[in-house]
Amino acid sequence: MEPYYELAFALESKSLCFFVGTGFSMHVTDGKAPNWIGLLKDCANQLEDGDKLIEQLFPNNNPIMPLEECASIIQAKMHSKGLCLHSKIASRINKVELGNNVTVVQGFVKKFNDLKFITTNYDLLIEKKILESKSVTSYSIGYPINRQPKGIQVYHVHGSVKYPKKMIVTADDYFKFINNPDYFSHKVETLFEENSVVIIGYSLGDVNFKSILNKLRCNRQHDINRQHLFYLSRSAVEQHVKDYYDRSYGLRVIDGVEIDDFFLALEKKHQDIKPRVDKHEELLLPVLEKRAKFTDGYLKKNESFFEIIALLSANGILVSHPRVIEMLTDIFERKRGLTNASGAWDQYVHLAKWLLHIGSIMDIRGTPLEDTYLKAVKRSFDNMSKKKTLGLSWHAFKAWKSGWYHLTYENRVLISDYMVDEGINDDGKDVIEQ
Repeated sequence: MEPYYELAFALESKSLCFFVGTGFSMHVTDGKAPNWIGLLKDCANQLEDGDKLIEQLFPNNNPIMPLEECASIIQAKMHSKGLCLHSKIASRINKVELGNNVTVVQGFVKKFNDLKFITTNYDLLIEKKILESKSVTSYSIGYPINRQPKGIQVYHVHGSVKYPKKMIVTADDYFKFINNPDYFSHKVETLFEENSVVIIGYSLGDVNFKSILNKLRCNRQHDINRQHLFYLSRSAVEQHVKDYYDRSYGLRVIDGVEIDDFFLALEKKHQDIKPRVDKHEELLLPVLEKRAKFTDGYLKKNESFFEIIALLSANGILVSHPRVIEMLTDIFERKRGLTNASGAWDQYVHLAKWLLHIGSIMDIRGTPLEDTYLKAVKRSFDNMSKKKTLGLSWHAFKAWKSGWYHLTYENRVLISDYMVDEGINDDGKDVIEQ
């Protein structure tokens, strides 16, 4: 199942957060928002020997050191001339206006009143321009914390143009931010824990931010929400890079998608699932509390498993909880049993897709679900074929073949090792050796 299903549930459950960077501002301003190098060059040009300094720091437009260190050098030069780097940056950013590309993003944001934004950007494009007169609560370093937030919430973790002196720009600013964690660094961790988060227009270059992601990844290795973090990329991302993002940061990559297309797809999916989100109490809780069981009729539907997982994630219920493990074990055992019925070809396809889905959002090894999961995988592998063979499922093979790399790296290793030990046919090898 594509990630839009889970994100749509989070959106309707008021637990969706966007982490946006420079690429987001560039998009909504038609590329007119300055990037880091552009800002630093503009500031260096304020100096008499600015051209020479720019050539020394950015030969062929390539910085000779990390940009925050270049900023420190420019700051020292400007300070000696009675100029302030932070104020010049704020002045430049304040002049930026929205472009024609904002229409889709603005339309989406205005329709939902409970979104949250985390941003490393200093600009106020979201609260002052995109939202216009809509209710919004903005947080930034140097300003009092609003204890009665209204509407959409925007967190400027590196400061904002409202208070230029507090903006994190130079290496010294970054060291102070990292070594003396304040409200904002802790708040980012909390927001990531409590929400499904989509990272948009951000290069993952911030070491402090990556350390937060890595800590979350390690702390929640076997939780259903371990991978409630998504990284949006306009270009295609190589599989080895996706595996790295998975293993190190717990990120699921949505690649080859433009920002506008992402918001349009998410809104469409939200319209489809909206009537189902309120099923949490009447559908999920009775089963977890052992007051009821899912009917066979419900589990025969392909969408049922994805709905269950989305409900768990949207409500912050962790797979490590014994009752959740027990429920998932029962679901897979019963689904495996449903494949035994005469003419149950669709059940083989469902089982393959379910195994791929749960295997894409949590590492199975070492959990109480491992044995049941692997037996179901073997059942699925043993009853699929890449050729249209009587008695075997061609569509199940197609699901495994196309979805193999949706699995986490650890789960691909787990399944490969298990199937080799148990005995694997040529069709199974075609899947795991691709």
